[in-house]
Amino acid sequence: MVVNVSPEYTLAMASLNASLQSIRMIASTGLVSPRDVDVSLEGVARTLEHLPDELSSRIMPILDKQFAAIKRAAELNWDEE
Repeated sequence: MVVNVSPEYTLAMASLNASLQSIRMIASTGLVSPRDVDVSLEGVARTLEHLPDELSSRIMPILDKQFAAIKRAAELNWDEE
């Protein structure tokens, strides 16, 4: 199966992946609070609400799992002291 995607789509997905990876790394090191992670991920989710339904239904289940893992990392590693 060959899938043709636009350069814009490819760039957007690379940017999204880099953003989520950055948030995950920061959360894993305990540098941000769970609340800060929530705010960041809420911004991503709000942006993605504008996706066409067909694309959203394919991508959001994947991202929901990533969001949950990032939130959990922040909860486990945040030390409020």
